[in-house]
Amino acid sequence: MKSAKRILFLLVFTSLTSLTLISPAQATTVIFLTEPTHRQLDGAFVDDDLATLLSYNGTLGSKIFNPIAGSRIWQIDPALIDEVQSMTEPYLLSDGTKGAGTTAAQIWLERLKSVTRYDQIIAAPYGNPSGYWLRKLLPHDESYFLTVGAEKLQTFFGRPVSVSITFPTNSQFRLNNLVYESFLEAKKVIAATASYMSSAELEKYRLRTTAVLNPYLAPARRDFLARDTTANTFALSHMIRVASSKFTVTSEKQLLPITIINDFVGEAKIKIYVSSLNSKVITQSLPEEVSIAGRSKVQIKIPVQVVTSGESEIMIKVRNQQGALLSEPTIFPLKLSVISPIATWVTTGAAITLFAAAIIQSARRIRRKRT
Repeated sequence: MKSAKRILFLLVFTSLTSLTLISPAQATTVIFLTEPTHRQLDGAFVDDDLATLLSYNGTLGSKIFNPIAGSRIWQIDPALIDEVQSMTEPYLLSDGTKGAGTTAAQIWLERLKSVTRYDQIIAAPYGNPSGYWLRKLLPHDESYFLTVGAEKLQTFFGRPVSVSITFPTNSQFRLNNLVYESFLEAKKVIAATASYMSSAELEKYRLRTTAVLNPYLAPARRDFLARDTTANTFALSHMIRVASSKFTVTSEKQLLPITIINDFVGEAKIKIYVSSLNSKVITQSLPEEVSIAGRSKVQIKIPVQVVTSGESEIMIKVRNQQGALLSEPTIFPLKLSVISPIATWVTTGAAITLFAAAIIQSARRIRRKRT
């Protein structure tokens, strides 16, 4: 009997002990790795602060060198991975200073792969933009920004990565006029030149111009990036351009040689629109598209017809196949050193009219004297 009670006691004790050893179900911890950009649109670093953040005790370093134990999900901004990967080779800051974060970047990336090996990874929207501003300014690109990062992270980690179904933040922070106008201009230029860019180049512009929409970006840095975006998109809009020149026209009808330059890698098909800025010369637009091979230039002939001598100007606009303007219009000064048949006819007609009027007036005087 005592033996039976002892066995029962041991079973109960063992069961209670087992229950105390099993910890209650812990909530899964989501670890978010993101950081506002430290680069200009062309990829040059504006500072070396990221090197410090990646160190063992840095904000980004502490999350992976001393990670929270237990069940984890990693939500990772692919823009951060791109930025750190660009530091793994010797790099320069925008002021020419040599970057000091190469070793820190290499160690951080290796540790990230190791610590996340058995955990779920969710790709955050590229650059962690505010969902509010992205939907407002790029309403048709929401799905693109939610999914493009997963492809990049899958390549980096070498395994499947989950796609974020929403934006981590929908902050409605204020965008000043500088940032707002810069973003809209960049959007317009990218749309106009998209068909001329390689897929990698187009992706760079689409992704990096949204860096200003990160809600955690300091206002001064946001303004700096807006000015940088303006400069870069201005250069992008002038990848296809008309070479400036001036002409002296010595014939009533003349063909003016105009040079058009294409700095894109691939072929560009464009439309040329010509107009005169006064009535001294008549112009006409070219009826057909003009094709320019990549990294080359072509000369076309613009027909003009002179109405009268003097000074004039013609304006040439270059548009893409959909009609969007590429760069600003180019003005060509013209010196018209020819008397055209039209002008001669007008002058002769006026002289005949004056001569006829003089004859009539003389005849009237003679009649008066006779009377």
